Amino acid sequence: MREEIDLLIDPSAKNTLTDKEEIQDYYDKLYMEATRRVRAESTGISDIKALDTLPKDPQGRVNWTAAAVQGLINPKASLDPNVVDDPPLKLNIFIEAKVPLMANVIFPHSIHTYWLSCKNCHPKIFLPEAGANPITMDEIFKGEWCGRCHGKVAFNFWPRENCLRCHMVLKGQSMQQERWR
Repeated sequence: MREEIDLLIDPSAKNTLTDKEEIQDYYDKLYMEATRRVRAESTGISDIKALDTLPKDPQGRVNWTAAAVQGLINPKASLDPNVVDDPPLKLNIFIEAKVPLMANVIFPHSIHTYWLSCKNCHPKIFLPEAGANPITMDEIFKGEWCGRCHGKVAFNFWPRENCLRCHMVLKGQSMQQERWR
């Protein structure tokens, strides 16, 4: 596992943290802020009565991540009761946004591996190595990379509030100085 973390943390990133535990702590704080934002989303009426009490996104659709974070749902790994579910991978990846005014991205493996096996994405969609995936938003909008699910199965790209689910680290924030508000 330590070797995987070494590969996934970008060695060229400009930060002054050297200890991988410190870096992970930073990402954990950021992820907690993201889940706090998710918890603040509303409930509402849907076409399916059983879904009415679940948290909704700005468009009124069920926010499955918020439902999982709040413990309202507990998905199983498979319909086969003999399949052993791997625990979620606690690893958050920092991705620098290429557009100067766009906030950077934190990719939380934990919520994704809560739902999916690592094999769903690695190595077919993403190579598990820092810098090996030249991701662009244009390609995501076309259904590549994150767009394999987001914009289809997972939350939609629009409205703008949904951009902030991933793009949450403001440019200029260092790895040591968080400004959450």
